[in-house]
Formats: sequence, C-alpha cells, structure tokens
Amino acid sequence: MTSFFLRGVRLFDGHNVFENTNVLVKDGLVAGVGPEIQADGVPCIDKPGHTLLPGLIDAHVHPEGEFHGPEQAFRFGITTLMDMQNREAAKQKQWAKERTDLPDIKSAHSGATIENGWPAALLKQIIGPEASDFAEWPNVKTVEDAEPYIEQALADGSDFIKLFHERGRAVGLPEGFLVQPSEAVQTAVVQAAHKKNLKVVAHALSLVDTVEVLRAGVDGMAHTFYDEPITQEVKDLYKTSGAWVCATLTPIGILTGEIDDIMNTFASDERISSRVSESNMELLRKETIMKKEGATLKHAVESVQQLKAMGVDILAGSDASNAMASIFGVGLHVELHLLVHKAGLSPLEALRAVTSTTARCFEWNDRGVVEVGRKADLLLVEGNPAEDISDLLNVRGVWRDGVAFKGHPGFPRSA
Repeated sequence: MTSFFLRGVRLFDGHNVFENTNVLVKDGLVAGVGPEIQADGVPCIDKPGHTLLPGLIDAHVHPEGEFHGPEQAFRFGITTLMDMQNREAAKQKQWAKERTDLPDIKSAHSGATIENGWPAALLKQIIGPEASDFAEWPNVKTVEDAEPYIEQALADGSDFIKLFHERGRAVGLPEGFLVQPSEAVQTAVVQAAHKKNLKVVAHALSLVDTVEVLRAGVDGMAHTFYDEPITQEVKDLYKTSGAWVCATLTPIGILTGEIDDIMNTFASDERISSRVSESNMELLRKETIMKKEGATLKHAVESVQQLKAMGVDILAGSDASNAMASIFGVGLHVELHLLVHKAGLSPLEALRAVTSTTARCFEWNDRGVVEVGRKADLLLVEGNPAEDISDLLNVRGVWRDGVAFKGHPGFPRSA
C-alpha cells in the first residue's frame, strides 16, 4: 500500500509539532499535510494518541556487507542509514533498492584510508591481516593521491567522502602504532571532493586530530572527541568552518565504560528485546573499553553542550556495527537518550537531530521531513516523543516510500 491517509495524529514534521492533523500519502510520496486534508478515496488509518514522524536517519553506521543489522534498524523506525565505511556498499544499496523492509543506504563506500592507518591497522591486530582485503583499500598518502581517490569514489557511487584522521590517542594506542595522513593530504582530499560537490566527514576521536581536520575544511565530524576538554581553538574552528558534529556519545560511553547501567536498562526493556536478535542481545551487554587515562564521556558531553550553545548542528549517529554494544537500531535510541539526558538537548531538538538536521546537512532533499513531495518514509509511535524521547520506542508503524512494514521472519510487526 503506497497510498493511504493518516487521520487525527500528532505530527512532528521534522521541525515542529502539530496536534490533531492529517497526512495523505499517494504513490509513495507525501501528497498533503494539515487538518483540512481529506482521504481522497484512499485507505484511512485513524491513530489518535499517536505521533507521526519522518523515518529516522542514523547518521553513522557500519553495516559491513550484511543485511541483518539493517533489518534490525528498520524495526526501530530507522529508514535511512549513513554508511561510513563499507567495501561492499554497492551490494548493500542493491538490497535496499530491492526491498522495502530495509533502510535506504547512503554510503561513503571506501573511505580515504592510508596503509597501516585507522581502522585497518587495528583490525589487523583483532581479526588478522588475512581476514580482509586490506591490500585493496585506498592508500591516500600524498597530496597527489587526492584527486584520483575522489574520481574512484565517484565511479564507485559514493554519496559523500569519509576521512580518517586518527593517531589513536583517545583510545590509548601507543604513539606511532597508526600511520596518519598529513594535514596537507586531508586538505587536498577535501578540496578535491568539494570540486565534485561531495560533502566530507571526518573520523577523529582526539582533540588534536579534530583540530587538524577542521583546519582541513571538512563539512562535518563523524564523532566528537573525548580525550580532553573542549578548547576555544576548537570552538573557533567550528564557528569559522560551519562544520556539524555527529556526537556518537553511545560508542564513546561504551569505550570509556561509563554507560553500562544505561545499556543494561535498555537491554531489559521489552520494546528492545522484542525487536533484537539473540546474538545482538548478548552483544548489547558486551564491554569494549578503549581509552587513555583521563579520557571520559564527560569531555564528549561538554563538547556537545558548548557546540550546541554556539549554534553548531548536532547530528545523531550510533556507530552501529557487528562488533560492539552500540547495535543496530538500539544504539541510535541510546544516543538520543544521551543527547537529551546528558548533553541537554530538548526532546524536540533530539528529534530534529535524527531527521531534518541530518537531511539538511547532507542535502538529502527528499527525506527527513513530512512535507508535500517528499518520500513517505514515516514512523508512527504511540505517545509523544517530543515530550518523552523514550516514546520513540513505542513503534506502531513504519513505512518506506509509502510501503507499510509487515515484519521480518521471527519478528512480526508490533501492533
């Protein structure tokens, strides 16, 4: 069913909340919004006491060429995944094109990596040097490598560019363990990407690495940092660059070991366990501590608080993967909890972070809001998440391109 009418719902349209309104969907697109809109001969769904929202956007994930994680994300109302590094992104996108019970995928494909840099050097230690095609990863080590890398990224179908600028300081790796591109190389990649109208996001977990990539001119940060308190230099660079930040407080809290109680609370919630595989429930309780002495979630939270106060756009991303406790679907809801209850965003600001703000920053002009002409990627929840962000877990309906989600094997759609 790609044409239907939702009547009497509370609407969060990506920006603001409207009470007791109607939404008309025709042929997979939003065709009308407002209390005066009529059903116009299509099936009618009455849902008083429910809130309709744009489908959620997880601004930082790693699906790694498999579909079980994206399926799980979809069960939590996430209709778009921002894939930050994936050698099998083309396959991931094809699945999303063929199936309406998976999130759409926007991907960096292969990020601007360097031989023996992040994340390859660490992965070689964990899974072994022969366990992946590391030799085929991009090796952007000189300024001259920048333009050929961008040309290949375009040929691959990259929707944006991901830089890795990581010396391992925050996670406690010894100095020199990771090879790191120079600031000049990162600047060259940013400039080459911008010539082709590609947005650039950067991985950096330490303050010093964040400073360097902000100077390089990136459009946004894929993480905030957690090794040191925020400085005036960082704030000035955000202000002059106009960069946004995807906070990723959830993986940072996991790496510092400071949110175990929160993760256990989510793990014991039936709204979680009913939508999560048994193996992922075990992963949800997994400890993965990687930090230097003095690195703390507090530094990350305070950076978000101060950047928000300056007007910097805050995005919501989980860094979900198959390797740590920030699992698909759940990690994003934990992130929203932390943004509201730790970083001080209002529930309404958190809802914008996970919908319209991300769409605007990446210029995805077909999603992130409920407006006429936009994709009917929609989430229906019971309650009012604009007042209580945890109501986002009361999922009662998910649509992608106007197609209603009917459930996955073993996970029937919740009523």
